Amino acid sequence: MRNLYEDNIVDELTLEALLEYEPLVREKTILRKAFSAMLNVSAKDHDPNYASMVLETAKIIMNDMGLGSESVKCLILKNVADSEVIAPDFFDQDFGQSVRLLIEGIRKLERIDTRKYSENQENLIGLIVTLSDDIRVPLIRLGMRLYDMRHLSDYPKEKQGLIVGETQALYIPIAHRLGLYRIKNELEDRVMRFTDPKTYHLIEQKLIETKADRDHYTADFIKPIAKILTDHGLDCEIKSRVKSIPSINRKMKMQKVDFEKVYDLFAIRIIVNKTVENDTADCWKIYSLATNIYTPNPRRLRDWITFPKQTGYESLHTTVIGPEGRWVEVQIRTRRMDEIAEKGFAAHWKYKSNGKQEAKSDLFANLRELLEKPATVSLEKAITQDKKALYSEDIFIFTPTGDLKKIKAGYSVLDFAYEIHSGIGSTCSGALVNGKMVPLKHTLRNGDTVKIITSKNQKPNPGWLDIAKSPRVISRIKHALKMESYKESEWGKEMLRNKVIQLGFEFTDPAIKKLADYFGCGDNILELYQLFGEGKGDLLKVKKALTEEQEALPASLPRGETFSESLPGVMSGRDGFVIIDPKIKSLHYEFARCCKPLAGEAIFAFVSVTQGIKIHKTSCSNARQMVTRYPYRVLEARWKEIEQTSINSKDGFAQRKNKP
Repeated sequence: MRNLYEDNIVDELTLEALLEYEPLVREKTILRKAFSAMLNVSAKDHDPNYASMVLETAKIIMNDMGLGSESVKCLILKNVADSEVIAPDFFDQDFGQSVRLLIEGIRKLERIDTRKYSENQENLIGLIVTLSDDIRVPLIRLGMRLYDMRHLSDYPKEKQGLIVGETQALYIPIAHRLGLYRIKNELEDRVMRFTDPKTYHLIEQKLIETKADRDHYTADFIKPIAKILTDHGLDCEIKSRVKSIPSINRKMKMQKVDFEKVYDLFAIRIIVNKTVENDTADCWKIYSLATNIYTPNPRRLRDWITFPKQTGYESLHTTVIGPEGRWVEVQIRTRRMDEIAEKGFAAHWKYKSNGKQEAKSDLFANLRELLEKPATVSLEKAITQDKKALYSEDIFIFTPTGDLKKIKAGYSVLDFAYEIHSGIGSTCSGALVNGKMVPLKHTLRNGDTVKIITSKNQKPNPGWLDIAKSPRVISRIKHALKMESYKESEWGKEMLRNKVIQLGFEFTDPAIKKLADYFGCGDNILELYQLFGEGKGDLLKVKKALTEEQEALPASLPRGETFSESLPGVMSGRDGFVIIDPKIKSLHYEFARCCKPLAGEAIFAFVSVTQGIKIHKTSCSNARQMVTRYPYRVLEARWKEIEQTSINSKDGFAQRKNKP
């Protein structure tokens, strides 16, 4: 095992190409050792392209991301770690534990099930960025994905589609939100080549055909601007940039025009050769000079200097009318701003001053904040000093079918089961986490694949309250336990209902309340039902409970005040039908059995939960209790004025006729 590095011929050209980078020069010996081990394993695995992949990806992560030697060692040694030919202790001793942990992070990302990337896009993006405790891991993976797209034809046809789909749904958004626009643009370009080659090559050919005319036009456009800037002593570089083919394609679709009608195929960029941060005065001066020559469209001014994008992007964009009446986009920025625009967060970190803080509102802004350490700290060290705060309260869990669920960090198997469905949670007996059986109290980790095990004999118990962390799950468990303690309540309710009706009473809220008070259940109606469901309630006392008068008036009614006096507006009327609300022409109601109101008597309406609207006399024996306990259910009612009324009661009342 220890002879892995010995007597191997290192690919000197590839290694020397890596050692051209300043961060790697001081570690030539250890890199040579790592490279030798990598070549040995590559030869054993018959993978002659691994060295070129390492070189190309290393250039991406160093040039475009600002990563350093440990990230490069991770790339070199990943195949060595995969082969497990070096024991972890020896690996740490030779190359450092942090390199091994970086490799383990990359391997975790490679094991993510991304087949359902379209359904789980945002959750998968979050998982890719947060799965490892080292922020460099997703950045290295992004560099590896760019390499894959550059060499897409090396993969089997069936795998090419998956790589392209993942890139479009996951890696392009990550690069965009990090401000890695150069990487994002190249990934978009390569995706379009694969998904819509006909349109891609058509636009590409059109750009080639129009290049000479475009170059001539831009030269004429730039000439007067260059002169006026020089006259004012401004040291600037002016260049033109053709929009990317995917960008042009989007414009053609949005504007619903052909290639020839897209007015902003290219942009003119003016770069002030200054590196002083926040030196924006020259940018506005250039804007003033340029718009004195060419008339601007004020509606197309974009001020990303005063209000930078969340990626740190700063620039002034305006669109002006150039020669021949053609619209031209002009971008104005300092050298510092241009480097940030090209390299994203890495360049922003380079120029960020000590103590400067920015408002961050999303996942990727938090990532940038951690990367953007003061310039006195090396980027490689800065991004390993702290455990990242991305989605610090959230983790992502896979179901066996590949769906991705977001839950809070620290949640247990039981919490996750209830997150899927309350029925699954209530019958959960354990889970398979990454193929291993675990108990309900097992705390889930980011990226776990969880299969919930249920049992028809399982039900919530008080011990679950110590396992659950989610407030919602705790509430559901408490409710289930409460329902379990009142499991006989439904049967008890039916028994009471039948007994009350048998005795000639209505099973109304006032009646139920009387029973609850009589049997000592207070306001807990479920307890009343459970009492009778368990056979502990005396059905022979139901009649007594319903007919026994209360000893005293409730405190809510002043002494001496009658019920009729407490209901102003409820007056006796003339014979006719009942009007509860004049605005409603037809409203279903029934006459109460307890008092059997007749036309002309003072009445009121009471809304019962189980029996609908009932019409009672104001002198009803139940009236006092209804108005004091349930005043919000009491409605005014009166008799409609007609010459003759026939009241047909489906409750068995006799037909009556009354005259004025």
